[in-house]
Amino acid sequence: MEIHHIGYLVKKIDYAAKAFKSLGFCMGGAVTYDAGRDAEICFLDSRGYRVELVAPRVTSPLHGLMKKYKNTAYHICYRVPSLEESVEKLEKDGWHLFKEAEEAPAIGKDAKVVFMMSADIGMIELLEMN
Repeated sequence: MEIHHIGYLVKKIDYAAKAFKSLGFCMGGAVTYDAGRDAEICFLDSRGYRVELVAPRVTSPLHGLMKKYKNTAYHICYRVPSLEESVEKLEKDGWHLFKEAEEAPAIGKDAKVVFMMSADIGMIELLEMN
C-alpha cells in the first residue's frame, strides 16, 4: 500500500486552502461536491505530498466529526490494487469496515474507496483506481 493523501476535516475550504498554500501547497484541481459524503472536497499538493480538504455540510455523515474535532487531520488514504482483497486482509487483522465501497468523484471517475476503522489507530481510507 502506498499513501495517496492525508484527509483533513475543515469548516471552510477556502480558509484551509489558504493556510496550506502558505506552507507551499498548490491546488491539485477544482473544489468538487461529493454527494455520497455530502461535502465539498479538494486536493492540494506539495513536493510529492497530497492533502484532501473535506468540508462537510450540516447534513453530512461527517458533520458529527467536524463538530467534535473541528479542523483536523482525520484519515490517511492508501492506494491499493484491489479493495476486496485489501478489506479481506485487514479484517483478518482486526480492522472493521466502516462503510461499503463507493465512488470517489473528487479523485476520478474510476476511483472507488472504502473506510475502515481500528481501535488502535482510528480511520483509514483505501483507494482503488482503474
